[in-house]
Amino acid sequence: MPNLIRIPLISHLEVSNDRAKEAKDFLKSAGNLNKDYLPIKKANSILWPLNNVPDNFEGKIVKCKGLRNKNKTRDYRSILSEKIKSIAPRSFDIFGNIAIIRLKEDSMLYGREIAKALLLSHKNIETVCIDLGVQGEYRLRNLVNIGGKNNFISIHKENGLIFEADISRVYFSPRLATERQRISSLVKGREIVLDAFAGVAPFSISLAKKGCEVLALDSNPDAKKWALRNFRNNNISSEKYVYHSCKFEEFDFKSKKFDRIIVNSPTNSLQYLDRVLNLVAKRGLVHFYIISSKDGSFCIDDFISSQFECTSIREVHPYSPSTSLFAFDVRRNLT
Repeated sequence: MPNLIRIPLISHLEVSNDRAKEAKDFLKSAGNLNKDYLPIKKANSILWPLNNVPDNFEGKIVKCKGLRNKNKTRDYRSILSEKIKSIAPRSFDIFGNIAIIRLKEDSMLYGREIAKALLLSHKNIETVCIDLGVQGEYRLRNLVNIGGKNNFISIHKENGLIFEADISRVYFSPRLATERQRISSLVKGREIVLDAFAGVAPFSISLAKKGCEVLALDSNPDAKKWALRNFRNNNISSEKYVYHSCKFEEFDFKSKKFDRIIVNSPTNSLQYLDRVLNLVAKRGLVHFYIISSKDGSFCIDDFISSQFECTSIREVHPYSPSTSLFAFDVRRNLT
């Protein structure tokens, strides 16, 4: 006897075209609309796929082969209860196969359910952790695992590069991917670059790939360990970079000047600005990052002399309801 393939039949509510929107709104509000399938359109009617057969809506229930929705939403909140969905975070960071979420106090109780929904909705995610804030000398995230593997080491792919790190021991922001690509695109030829707070070297590596000679600094010894691995993993010649595990304010630059300087220490960058500006070559650029109010009250011109001009201001991403991370491009015009 031949094997028979059984095609599952899906219940649909069939209504006339003029009642299509009314039926859809009713089914969605009652939680009866099956989002795994698409509606089936006929000449004078439409069939809405069902999770459950509604009790109080006029229409014909039809069982037929469902039209699978190949573009099903990746919003993990769609599989949470309405109560948890309303307080679960809409967005989150991903480093490799690790999801990093921030929860408000009223949603902390439901962390495990939120983590489970993320793991079910995103097959590439293997670990979910809560970010309880950046703290300490090395600006480390205070991470707590709430779902999946208890592992904070992963490989992150960005702009054709790969970065491996233990994100519980070093700081890495996936949300700066576009900014790193922007800076890389500005490089026109061989430049001497200082990455003053390099971390695991995402800025340094992207610029070294463009032919720059990079001096990278970071006081966190774990950052240097991962950075050196990332230089090797991205096939950067050791002739293109030098990495020192050292505080920026303590490093002896002697008389060296730089064509481009990255100052990515946004919570305390102002205290370093004067020293940074003294290291810029003529017509050189500083990419200066700072967290400030969204109302535009911070003015970089208040902190630079007439030898410099701000050529670009960019809001990189929100940081809190009232603040954002901003990027200021500052150019030296005189010797």
